[in-house]
Amino acid sequence: MKKSLLTIIVLVITLSLSASVRVLTYNALNFGGNDSDRLAYFETILNEIDADIILLQEIEDETGGELLLNALNNGNNYYSGSVYINGPDTNNFLIYKNSQITFASQDTISTDLRDFSEFEMIIDGNLIRFYSCHLKASTGNEAIRLAEVTKLRNRLNLLPEGSEFIIAGDMNFYTSSEPGYQKFIADESNNIGRAEDLSDQVGNWHDNSDFVLTHTQSTRTTQFGGGASGGLDDRFDFILSSYQLNNSVGLEYLESSITPFGNDGEHFNMSINEGTNSSVSPEVAEALYYASDHLPVYADFTTVASTQPLLILTIPNIEVEWQQGTEQSIQWVSSNVTGTVKIELQSEELQLRTVLIESTENDGEWLWNIPEDEALGTYRIVISDQISGEPNDESNNPFFIVEPVAETTINEIQFSTIGPSPLEGQEVITYGIVTGVYDNGFFLQDGAGAWNGICVYQYGGFDVNLGDEITIQATVAEYYEKTELTDVVEYSVVSTGNDIPAASNLLTFEVNQEDYEGVLVEISNAECLSYDSGYGEWLVDDGSGEVMINDLMYAFAPNIGGIYDVKGIVDFTYGEFKIEPRNSNDVEISSGLEEDIIYTTTLISNYPNPFNPTTTISFSIPNENKVELTIYNIKGQEVKLLVNSEIDKGHHSVVWNGNDNSGKSVSSGVYYFKLSVEGKSEAVRKCLLLK
Repeated sequence: MKKSLLTIIVLVITLSLSASVRVLTYNALNFGGNDSDRLAYFETILNEIDADIILLQEIEDETGGELLLNALNNGNNYYSGSVYINGPDTNNFLIYKNSQITFASQDTISTDLRDFSEFEMIIDGNLIRFYSCHLKASTGNEAIRLAEVTKLRNRLNLLPEGSEFIIAGDMNFYTSSEPGYQKFIADESNNIGRAEDLSDQVGNWHDNSDFVLTHTQSTRTTQFGGGASGGLDDRFDFILSSYQLNNSVGLEYLESSITPFGNDGEHFNMSINEGTNSSVSPEVAEALYYASDHLPVYADFTTVASTQPLLILTIPNIEVEWQQGTEQSIQWVSSNVTGTVKIELQSEELQLRTVLIESTENDGEWLWNIPEDEALGTYRIVISDQISGEPNDESNNPFFIVEPVAETTINEIQFSTIGPSPLEGQEVITYGIVTGVYDNGFFLQDGAGAWNGICVYQYGGFDVNLGDEITIQATVAEYYEKTELTDVVEYSVVSTGNDIPAASNLLTFEVNQEDYEGVLVEISNAECLSYDSGYGEWLVDDGSGEVMINDLMYAFAPNIGGIYDVKGIVDFTYGEFKIEPRNSNDVEISSGLEEDIIYTTTLISNYPNPFNPTTTISFSIPNENKVELTIYNIKGQEVKLLVNSEIDKGHHSVVWNGNDNSGKSVSSGVYYFKLSVEGKSEAVRKCLLLK
């Protein structure tokens, strides 16, 4: 009889569960914008797991997070991402399915090494908090890990009673007896922040075959790409929940669902792709090996739908500066709130509230026109139900009302007799003519000559064209000693079709100075001394000194010994100044000397790379010959025969539109293109298609 009653109770609870949620944590091994060669591996892994919430650690930059997000979306909009917050060391990033999960807000918890990230999400009417963590590594640092965990637990203890949360990440614990681990699960006077390990496999995990099914590092026995080696022998990646999560409210953990993805229990002290892996396909095992030195870990949950009203302020929630006289967007999310809302401004100094609007529609956004005479100071926004005052929420962190940004010239930003820009770190408004456009930004110039050009960077680029007159508000930054404008607040196209500022005519050695960084220049009668087809760089000299030509905006395959006139924008990358031609008109054979050039067989890397939907592949041959240019997939299978004919000597370019031999569009991933002349393979290059 007792068993039957228990069965009925379990059935009733099960019927009330309405959503399934898979939560994944993954240390991405310092993944950033320069790691697109690993992107296809991550795409394979993440598509296979199909998680709803992905908590990532060791994301190097905003571009890295965006690459992973775009790869998962594959041209659709199934997933959204958090704001990338660049803190000390590497950082966290969140990706989530936007069909069933509402992103509410995010915040950071600082430690002496890395920030923890807090993400508030609404799932099936429940407010659930997720924390992405990466603790200090290595033995001997147990006290540091304890200090980090203590900061997080102290923060959790401030949450409302009954709050539910998930803590996930690379904890670097070697044993469950370690003080940091014990701090997570300890029974203390304040247990709001008490956590529990979703795995019941506790003990000494390090190099212990008794816990082989829990190990998550390392996927490799040899070291490469900055990752750890030694094979699978440590349980470093954890998912913990608030204590006694399964209480028939909010989020409910599905017992025994926690899974170190790809660990079949047969690879103790081995590489994850060695031999046969019984838990994943060979393709996935290869991807796990090359993507990171950690295995991803996931756990499955269900939810109990909630009808409790929720209001969560989204913006402003992280410390920002809002200027007097500007229009700012106050944003929030809600659940089970049907009436209008009230928005108030709270002074941190005076602890006084001023009503900004007594009643506005609960549509998630209200635009505030900050008065030009609004008092400078520190504030928070408070939002509440207009009638009852409940529910309510306020900014997690204060924001600042500041004086308007002053307009400045590019010359004032760039000019410096020594060191970085005098305006480094400051928000500015400036203007100029667009002189060059590339995938992730453009070059802006205010008149001809030294100190009058600058690079504007934003991942994903801008909708601008050559000759556009631009006004822009952004922050002056030094990126590896290159001055650029980033964190763009807004920009506007004032007019189009303007004349480009005249190029500064320089000797090649004159290019190698900061005066012309971001400036359109031209050189004449420069001999090509060398050419690196792998990087698309070629070295030239007009007799005064060498300078490098690069392929940021236009790829050209020169011939060694050829004499060229080159126009382009001076950029500073990898510690040296380079001229960046913008199109085919910017590179010309000098003084009609084409007949004197000795062509060599050369295959240049494609541009752009990564690409979507088309890319241009360039090559040159010394004589008229039968040429084949073929695209292969990662398995070595032919995808597309681009060229198969007699070709005249000289430089040639061909466009691949991402289709195979049957005309069908191929999927995202790594591809190879091979140049063969008279049946002899001459060169192979790698490219990456992103959709």
